[in-house]
Amino acid sequence: MSFEEARYLDPATVRAWFPEGSARLRVEVKDEFCLPRAVAKLAFPLSHPDSHIVLMDVENKEYGILPSLEGMDPESRAALQKELDRRYFTPKILAIRELKQDGGMWRFRVVTQRGPSEFWVRHWRDNSAEIQPGRWQIQTVDGQRYEIPALDALDPKSLRLLEQLL
Repeated sequence: MSFEEARYLDPATVRAWFPEGSARLRVEVKDEFCLPRAVAKLAFPLSHPDSHIVLMDVENKEYGILPSLEGMDPESRAALQKELDRRYFTPKILAIRELKQDGGMWRFRVVTQRGPSEFWVRHWRDNSAEIQPGRWQIQTVDGQRYEIPALDALDPKSLRLLEQLL
């Protein structure tokens, strides 16, 4: 589907669920099509994480765009939200406990909303980005994304450690 062909779907006509025993999302649009192995992606995951959900098949053929999850039945909304949460899970860094350079990489020991975590970052300038003032996204050597939602919300020790990089 090209930009000119983008088709917005009415959320009230979309039904989504995980069939029993399956980890794959199934999506049906009333009287139009069924995607037995649907893929849901956000068109603008950083700037609009609650809107513009692109529905596609496993070959990445786009079938339509949901403007938002508003107006969907509660079960479908929950299924799509679960799929998006799985795809876009990004731990939020609440504190930095340790930051050391070792062998050309930076080792982070942090506290996230899900507990403590440790990860490595190579080439800080290439694998970090300030996506909004004071909001940073970090990509680890294994491809995981972490986010610092607000630098000014970090404790003084975390800020001192980050000064090495910023």
